[in-house]
Amino acid sequence: MYQFFGNYYFYLKGVKVRLFLQANDTFFFRDGRPFTKGDQSEGYSIFPPLPSTILGALRTAYIAEHGDLSAFYAGKMAMTIGTPNSLGSINLNGVFLADRESTIYYPIPLDLVVKKNETANKLYILEVGTESSNHSSNASLPCLLKWFSAEDVESETNGRLEGIVMTEYLLSRHKEFDFRPIEDFVRSEPKIGIERDYRTSAAKDNMLYRINLSRFQSQFIKTKERKALSDLGFVVDYECDIELPENGMLKLGGEGKSFTYKQSFYNPDPLAAEEDMAALKETISSSGVFKLYFATPAIFNHGWLPEWIDKTTYNAQYDSLSFELITAAVGKPIAIGGWDMKKNMPKPTYQAIPAGSVYYFKISDGSCIDSIVNTFHYKNISDRQAKEGFGLCFVAVSNGNRT
Repeated sequence: MYQFFGNYYFYLKGVKVRLFLQANDTFFFRDGRPFTKGDQSEGYSIFPPLPSTILGALRTAYIAEHGDLSAFYAGKMAMTIGTPNSLGSINLNGVFLADRESTIYYPIPLDLVVKKNETANKLYILEVGTESSNHSSNASLPCLLKWFSAEDVESETNGRLEGIVMTEYLLSRHKEFDFRPIEDFVRSEPKIGIERDYRTSAAKDNMLYRINLSRFQSQFIKTKERKALSDLGFVVDYECDIELPENGMLKLGGEGKSFTYKQSFYNPDPLAAEEDMAALKETISSSGVFKLYFATPAIFNHGWLPEWIDKTTYNAQYDSLSFELITAAVGKPIAIGGWDMKKNMPKPTYQAIPAGSVYYFKISDGSCIDSIVNTFHYKNISDRQAKEGFGLCFVAVSNGNRT
């Protein structure tokens, strides 16, 4: 059984724990599409890993440290990491790309676009407007997100916003923002392999496969505008009632690649500063409009719509709060699946909105701003698998309306 390495333990009951994970070598995270030996020859990778992948690694590491799979299946760990059918006390909030110098990088919001043929890494915000002869949609939402300038634009879905830039975006302090291309963080290393018969060491027929391994860049390209960074990894933010070593190693992703981990003091909330949160509330109170930005994918029962939004009127009712969905920027759905180790079969596959999706809401009945922020900001609101880290959202300021 794979073990942790470390001399000290930490025990935190029902409070937030943050870990920083660093890859020891290449890594590979599969998407939700099937990859059955002999049927598909290519395994498709995603970056970063799905929150459920990280949670599975944490639970597996706990099992290795405190028992074995038989104890887990027998329910002896039900109060901590749960059972095959429940999660116990562990609750994952989110997974974030980061570097060891305490900078976190977030998925690009999908209401930001890049200008075609522009070499600068600049993003520009779309503006809220109404349908016209030049702008139309098959959705019946009251507003659209428009680009009013003459330049051609397109989406940029693979880059990342630095933490301070994400704060500026959430507070709508600018109309353009710097971003980092994904090539600054990871590079691809394709691998071709074939399954062997372990008895004869001969290659099996129809078992050739190809996967794209990834490796963190050792540093950013050094320019006057960019500092050199190294030691990239993932910040994992979760609530726990479990005992783990202060630092150690765990297996994560395809081929059981190893990652080292240690406790981290990162705060992944871009609006953690009191003055930033106060500015957010004041602006939303004045405008009567707010946005929800999703930092992790979310699984909704009605496709791209949460179950608490009416599919016909787009009126939203969440607990005691009432508001109206006026427009949204939602990316292509991604497949969320997995493998059930106990049943030895694939888990059900769900379609999820990607990280970076943004929803605009108009406050319709004077709902308390404090209640909106407390209900949604840095909360997991996915209709499914919210405790596994899906649907983490941030409250943001809308950039205003144009016709």
